[in-house]
Amino acid sequence: MAKAVRINRRKRKPALAWVLVFAMLFQGGATLVLASPANAKSSRSAAVVEVTGDVAYKKSGGSRSYAVYQDLNLNQGDSIVTGPSSSVVLRVVDREDEITIGENSEIYISDLVEKNGGKKTKVKSWAGSLWAKVKSLIGSEEEFEVETPTAVMGVRGTNFMTSVNWKTGETTMAVAAGIVSTSEADSAAEHKQARKAEGVSVYPAQQVALSSSGPNKDLRAQAEYADPKALVEVLDKKVLESFIKNIGDIQKEQDKIKAQLKENLDKGEGKPDGRSILKISTPADLEAVTTNFDRFLSLLAKSAVDAGKLSQKAVDEANANMADPSRKLDIHNPPALDKNAGIDPEIEQLKKQAEPKNTAYEQEQRELRDNQAKLAALLDRIEADRQRIQDQNQKAVAEADQKATDQYTSTLSADEKKQFEESQRKNANQPAPDSSSRPTTPPADSGSDSGSGGGSTDDRPSAPVLISPTAEATVRNPVQIKVKAATGTTVRVLNGTEEVGRADGLGDSEVTVTLRALQPGTYNLTAQAFRESAASVPVSIPPIHILGVGLAQVGGIKDGKVDLALTMKGFTPAVPFYSVEAHLLYDKAALDYRGPADLTPVTGTVFYGTQTAETLRQVSNASKSELIYAATAFETQGSGAIKPIQLSGDTLLVNVPLSVVDSAAGSAKVELGYIKIIDKQGNTVYESRDIQSISVGTK
Repeated sequence: MAKAVRINRRKRKPALAWVLVFAMLFQGGATLVLASPANAKSSRSAAVVEVTGDVAYKKSGGSRSYAVYQDLNLNQGDSIVTGPSSSVVLRVVDREDEITIGENSEIYISDLVEKNGGKKTKVKSWAGSLWAKVKSLIGSEEEFEVETPTAVMGVRGTNFMTSVNWKTGETTMAVAAGIVSTSEADSAAEHKQARKAEGVSVYPAQQVALSSSGPNKDLRAQAEYADPKALVEVLDKKVLESFIKNIGDIQKEQDKIKAQLKENLDKGEGKPDGRSILKISTPADLEAVTTNFDRFLSLLAKSAVDAGKLSQKAVDEANANMADPSRKLDIHNPPALDKNAGIDPEIEQLKKQAEPKNTAYEQEQRELRDNQAKLAALLDRIEADRQRIQDQNQKAVAEADQKATDQYTSTLSADEKKQFEESQRKNANQPAPDSSSRPTTPPADSGSDSGSGGGSTDDRPSAPVLISPTAEATVRNPVQIKVKAATGTTVRVLNGTEEVGRADGLGDSEVTVTLRALQPGTYNLTAQAFRESAASVPVSIPPIHILGVGLAQVGGIKDGKVDLALTMKGFTPAVPFYSVEAHLLYDKAALDYRGPADLTPVTGTVFYGTQTAETLRQVSNASKSELIYAATAFETQGSGAIKPIQLSGDTLLVNVPLSVVDSAAGSAKVELGYIKIIDKQGNTVYESRDIQSISVGTK
């Protein structure tokens, strides 16, 4: 009888940030050491026998991605990422086991070793779909496993398919040949020894869904005959092509199971094993069960052809190679699966007992999804109103500022006006201020021949005394200015004419003026003391460099694309760094990244040089896309130590070309949601979330 496939289901939360498994930039070390094809434990490898589209791999311990090519050898610790409409087929060299990996998949080769006389192969599939064809293992020391976020599939020789939802981690597994023994294990360490997990044996033409949570504890209530149409929806085209190419081997494996089931029945053994949902009591039961094996293959092929994921020609070629006409696939009028074939009455009762729990759980999930949809719509309306009000406020602020500036400068002498205009020119290139903090209009007074405020010289308060900073400084938000000012005055810190912070003077006691959050960049601020309608002479504050990364649109639409610039601002030679990670978020229906995963270094950008690597990788769910930029400087064996990156002034990090999917809307929102910058030792130099949001023109 065919050996069983064992799955240990793990209770753990699906990681929405599963993409970081492959980033490898921020694991503490910054030296790139390329893995040798042969390591201390093994000389085993997996060869690429076929590759289509955009497929990238990273060597064990490396941070740079490279394009996958035919005949490439992969080793333990290597990882693979497939893009849209892309696929790759791997063959374990010394066993000829095959793994077909579909589009938008994440695969990590965690074990490919030979030790203690046995060969161990283990791959981790974090997203996407795959087909595994594994030859029978020779001895008990040999292992072949496929791990997903919710399951570990130990294979002894079988053909099966899996699909992993990248967002939830849910695994759907269906068996074409062989047997899959699925068990649920409690992840709590104190419970592992106290209770042995119960499970279910999944036979050909059956399937099971493994999620991180659910209403049932007995997985036998969740196993059932497969739904070919639903399976085709989640399986990649290349995975289904592997199914049809291996149909002959699948049928041979099924014949072995049929013979074993008949032998058991002849011995009076109705239950194939203790955890199966089957109970075969009569020859009619056996006939119904084994007939489902064959029907499943035809139904899966038909569903794939109907969905456009499999060609009629591929099915015809598979049928042409079958010697037995009765085994040919029927994709025109295949009989439906008998959902009750050989089902154990005990399992039927178990399913009925679980139905109330299932119904309540499903209702709860429906209500949750409905509420989420309503909340999303409400948030969209709130955001639209917020943007409209913000635009109106910005317009009002600009008009009021201009009026205040005109009124203010009319009171100044020629020299004072010249000094004021020079200060404005220095700040002309600063980012636009946040209109949420309305500046206070500088007071107008009766004019004077000296000083920078109005009123007579005797009325003018003394200028504030700057305590810190006393020299050019590199800081992060929030920025604090410490001063001393006369009691009864108000100290205002200005960015040009824009007030960015204020505090009341306390005489000989210093006061701290905390500035509102400023966009990254370099600022030349001034401080003034005000009393009623009089202002002191402005005091210049040494240049302040605020660390961060800015996001801006560059130009308009060209060839259906819009360019977004990520620029590092406020960095000085005093802040060396080594690696950068940035996340952009936008609606999937509005924008799309279709460029390469690996970027070519561009002259004048931050990461330009032979010892640097940059990647851009897009991850999408049903409505949103997240574009992850990762860049690092690295060392290789023999290159020697390299200097960390040091900047002086604003420097372009990367230009991101996004394709416009929907130009009718006229604009799309892009968020710079997360930034992390580290030094050579892995220390965080800068980290921030929810940094900036801009509206990008799309027509």
